[in-house]
Amino acid sequence: YKKVVLIGDSQFELSWNPELEFCFPAALANYYGRRADILNRGLSGYNSTWMRSQLDRIILELKHYDEDVVLLFILWLGTNDSCLEFTEHHVPVPEFEANVRTYVGEIKRYFANARILLVSPAPISKTGLAASTMRTKGADRTQAATKEYVDALLKYSDDENVVRKIDLFSELDAALKIAKFTVDGLHLNGCGYRVLFNSVKRTLDNWDSVRASDIEGVEPSWSEKA
Repeated sequence: YKKVVLIGDSQFELSWNPELEFCFPAALANYYGRRADILNRGLSGYNSTWMRSQLDRIILELKHYDEDVVLLFILWLGTNDSCLEFTEHHVPVPEFEANVRTYVGEIKRYFANARILLVSPAPISKTGLAASTMRTKGADRTQAATKEYVDALLKYSDDENVVRKIDLFSELDAALKIAKFTVDGLHLNGCGYRVLFNSVKRTLDNWDSVRASDIEGVEPSWSEKA
């Protein structure tokens, strides 16, 4: 089986939750049915600087595979970096940009045939955050600060055959009522993850060697066994 690796914070860690009624990793596993395993390596609360040790561990976990086995990395970073400066999660924009470049470079170094999909932070709902059980009630976040990290990520340029990007911020912000896509003004609910999956699927369907139909399934059809 090919390997698809999700690297990010709580937005990925919590995306398996069946109570959300739409699980992004499960939908992705269905898309790649009999072709790829989905490895969810999201770490709640981590920013892009703290993620360094996670990337090192993932490299150790996967580098023994043949070069064509590791298919795709989806990096969803910036949600915690964009907290305001007085918080422990904050990472300045230049450092965030450098981290993204480093991670992309490391992935390309160890997995030359892998593709990389960068997902921008999602917009926030101040109303949803204020009503949530989260510690800061949204006092550590602003929409404007989040947008700085979205813009920084979208500035990243590379050969689109290796690295592509999804502007999730714009896709959800265009819906106007962002609160309906989150459980607490920050973390996506099933509706939000469905928007993400639809965007990822559109990207993959138009990406040579990454789209599911380009990948041979594991084991022949049962009809060949009969």
